[in-house]
Formats: sequence, structure tokens, C-alpha cells
Amino acid sequence: MISTPTIRSVLVLCEANHCRAPIAEGLLRAALGPSVRVASAGLNALVDMPPDPEGVRIMREEGHDISGHRGRQFTPDLAREVDLILVMDSRQKEWCTQLAPSARGRIFLLGHWLSTPPQDIADPFCQGPDVFRQIYKDIQRSVSAWVPHLLSEQRLA
Repeated sequence: MISTPTIRSVLVLCEANHCRAPIAEGLLRAALGPSVRVASAGLNALVDMPPDPEGVRIMREEGHDISGHRGRQFTPDLAREVDLILVMDSRQKEWCTQLAPSARGRIFLLGHWLSTPPQDIADPFCQGPDVFRQIYKDIQRSVSAWVPHLLSEQRLA
């Protein structure tokens, strides 16, 4: 288990806050319930833009509605407001740490708990439905791996 204070808020980051992070945000929110605040942002966000239509479609098929999501830019202030930051790849982890040095130690790969590499989650943007479906599965597996750790932190509170 990651040695952190009780996790009450999680921020999920990707590049544009358009494909991967909105999906992960929706899945985490559904899995964790109201006791943990879950949000997402982008390191180079498409601010105020809705999620990719393919992501909306896949999430709807899986019983989740992310159509109301709008892209938001990551900022150091946003990093200070959350207990845990989950990023999609190692490059984003470095980028996030450079933008918000105070968040070091609270930034992890979404795929951190996956037993088989790669732990990075590729960007499905403009790569078609089959790639998007695979990335959805990677995100779903990653979220499922995080949930027991996050819920055990809640029980410690």
C-alpha cells in the first residue's frame, strides 16, 4: 500500500483532458462513491471541450455518462488541492512534477498497480474504435487495481 494520508481527493491527468482522464475519472467516481472527490485535468488541456465522442460512446455502453465533462487545465494550485494525482505515462509524471514540485510523492501512474507492463496507458486520440476500446480496458484494469488501495486508506480514517 502507498503510505499516504487518508485519500479524500484524486485528480486524474492526461494530455488534453479529452480521452483517457475523463474515462478514468468516471470509472473512479463510480467505484469510490461520494467519500472520495474525483476530478480530472489536462497538462495541455482542450479547455471547455467535451470528451472524445468515442470515449463517451464506450462509457455509455458500459453504463457511465461522461457527456457532461469539460476539459480543464492542470495548475499547481489544483495539485495542492488533492491528495493523489494519477497520470497516464512516465512523461506526464515528470511533466506534472516539474509544474507542481510540491506534489512530488503524490503523483503516480494510473497503471501503477498493474502486474504486467507496460504501466503507461497510450493515448487513443484519432486511432479508431478498436484502439479506443483497448485503452478503455487498460484504464478499467488500472482503476480496478487502484480501488482496493484507495478504499483501504478510507477505512484507516
